Amino acid sequence: MKRMRSNAMPATRNTEDTPDWRSAILADPSRVLADGELMNALLGVRSDANVADLNAAARARLQSEITLLKAANEDLQHMLRGNLAAQASAHAAVMGLMDEPTLAALDRRLAGHTATTLGLEAVRVCLEGITALPRAIAILPAAPGLKAAMLGDASERLGAPDPRLSGPIYGVQASRVASEAVIALEGRGFSGVVCLGSARRDAFRPSDAADLAHFLARILERRLEALLPR
Repeated sequence: MKRMRSNAMPATRNTEDTPDWRSAILADPSRVLADGELMNALLGVRSDANVADLNAAARARLQSEITLLKAANEDLQHMLRGNLAAQASAHAAVMGLMDEPTLAALDRRLAGHTATTLGLEAVRVCLEGITALPRAIAILPAAPGLKAAMLGDASERLGAPDPRLSGPIYGVQASRVASEAVIALEGRGFSGVVCLGSARRDAFRPSDAADLAHFLARILERRLEALLPR
């Protein structure tokens, strides 16, 4: 007599005892995405109603990171291009200053070519204790204490112009100067400041570096030492 096959169903797993891994992974995918070995084991898994699509989550995260990196790279390239252009302009301006043989020629250069090359509204060199140059535009005499009044103990100030001083310094161009860099000058026999005035409000901000402005100031000190009467 043939023995009847058992039709008993296999014991089912109690779903109440099974952790809800899908919900846990969806709530915090980084716990899985950060595990390289686990990700390799899960590659190729296709999503359905009961499976978390870890590949899609990983791709989305990588795409987001790539987008951020591209944006950061574009910002860096833009900044580097701007820095290179600023350096080239400063070098061109300095080379022109080195060629001027007299104070009058240096004054004309500062008021014209230097300001234009640097994209500025005005360049002014205010020196304490000198006599006024005939028909000077950029190199101006200043009362003792001007540098201390503008800078205190600092060597620079960047930002909006001081309304009390912008008129005497920039003259008719004062109303068009929206930001300025003021750099201390100190040479043999003179003291003062160089003021670089821009029509752009964001050209000189307190948080900006002033390396190129200091470079220009140091060259000016050398030229003034050579050209000012002793």
